[in-house]
Amino acid sequence: MTGVILAMLDHPESAADVLTATGRLAEMAGGARVNVLTARMPPISTILPGEEVLTRDKEARLRAVEDTRVAALKASFDAWAANGRHAEFVDIEADTAGLIVSWGRRADLIVLERPGPRQYGATWQALPAALFDTDRPVAIIPPGPATAFGRHIAIAWRDDPHATRAVLSALRYASEAESVHLLAGVRPFAPEPRIPDILLEHGIAADLQTIPLGKDPFGLALLAKAHAIGADMLVMGAYAHSPWRQVVLGGTTRSIIAHADIPVLMRH
Repeated sequence: MTGVILAMLDHPESAADVLTATGRLAEMAGGARVNVLTARMPPISTILPGEEVLTRDKEARLRAVEDTRVAALKASFDAWAANGRHAEFVDIEADTAGLIVSWGRRADLIVLERPGPRQYGATWQALPAALFDTDRPVAIIPPGPATAFGRHIAIAWRDDPHATRAVLSALRYASEAESVHLLAGVRPFAPEPRIPDILLEHGIAADLQTIPLGKDPFGLALLAKAHAIGADMLVMGAYAHSPWRQVVLGGTTRSIIAHADIPVLMRH
């Protein structure tokens, strides 16, 4: 059975990188079908209640801006899909969070660009919904080309269901991995961790590396360790600190989303 990957495009300048990474993930999954989604912002959603009226002129201007953005995204898709990829471009005007949930639940993997600082558009609306409301793994793609990742995989490990689910999701994309590294945070005087049963039972030969937990943010220490061992992809659980997860992501989750410069596969 062929898998399905859902990739959402947002900013034209990052579309080619997201599509290239999506193509690599499709190859790693054995030739998955790709649905490429772009969400047009409904003009009415830009108007705050009681502050402004959506005039016809303003609505026309907003739609023209979206037409230009979507045309650029479609051009990137057409160039990427020209070699016969099994992919479809989907253009819908709708609430982004609701759209990513309805489409994401029908996919095996969701691919999003890593949002940049002060980018509060569709990606920031889609990201928490994808992570916490779809029950699907989410691949977050950093800026820049990422063509051959997945050969050296780092797994941020802690003994809880989120990390376990992330590992299970990653197994489908690890068939070509040349090395797998387990990165575990360790507090002073705590027992040394061990390779978890989930990897042993699936025949994954991983080496275990520890990261001392201290005053520095663990997310940054995790990325530094991943680079030190030559990892080109990171797998980890996604966490939130409160029911208002759209605002209050877990510290490590938030740090990785802000700073990751290698593809990250997350699952809640």
